[in-house]
Amino acid sequence: MIDYISLNHDQWNQRTLAHLTSEFYDVPGWLAGADSLKQPELNLLPKDMTGLKILHLQCHFGQDTLSLARRGAIVTGVDLSTEAIKAAQDLAKKAGLEDQSRFLNCDLYSLPDHLDETASFDIVFTSYGTITWLPDLDKWAGIVHRYLKPGGQFVFAEFHNMAYLWNDDRTAIKYPYFNPEPIVEPITSSYTDNSEEVSGTEVNWDHTISSVINALISTGFTLRSFHEFDYSPYNCFDDMVPADEPGHWHLRQMAGLIPLVYTLDCVK
Repeated sequence: MIDYISLNHDQWNQRTLAHLTSEFYDVPGWLAGADSLKQPELNLLPKDMTGLKILHLQCHFGQDTLSLARRGAIVTGVDLSTEAIKAAQDLAKKAGLEDQSRFLNCDLYSLPDHLDETASFDIVFTSYGTITWLPDLDKWAGIVHRYLKPGGQFVFAEFHNMAYLWNDDRTAIKYPYFNPEPIVEPITSSYTDNSEEVSGTEVNWDHTISSVINALISTGFTLRSFHEFDYSPYNCFDDMVPADEPGHWHLRQMAGLIPLVYTLDCVK
């Protein structure tokens, strides 16, 4: 198999440095009190998180992780990128959330080598652009299951495959929906402003929705809800336009016609 971990580690280190100064993430605004969590995941998360232990997988540089901490949770964030974890630790310090947070730098599949707290978290959380970087969903679901207490909740928000399948101008399907092979592509920027210097090779996988659900069910989860949304809460594709609802974004060529995001709420 291609060394996807090294390739993705390199380009996510570059992306992190670009994202920290982007308007997309607006770090100054977040430090001033802005919330980075979006409504699809907030619909599933508890209203009161005081004292809850939450594990955030593939947390990037920790904005969402620390937004959970602001709500009273005790958080652990995990990410592959060395630069992302450094930035997350710095953000926690600047936000005065060091006592409520810790961040671990590792490949998700190797997390048991870095975090020996089996069945200790009330919630495992992961969101937006995560499993596309992972080849094995059964192994992923096993990691989620390992770290949840009995009765614990897994909250998952992710971009829908239907957003990824198209050619550049969205006039035809470029990648089949049922595609088990890795997608290996050169990159020349990231999805934010200030990212034109990001370069390298990315390796990802387009997982069907059924494969995600079945991986979780076969691992022992009970699925409580599955929702699809015709909008993205992020303006993260080149061809997006504002929807009628503030903070919602559609693809210009097929506004409201296909799902762009979905959520799963599962219990162990």
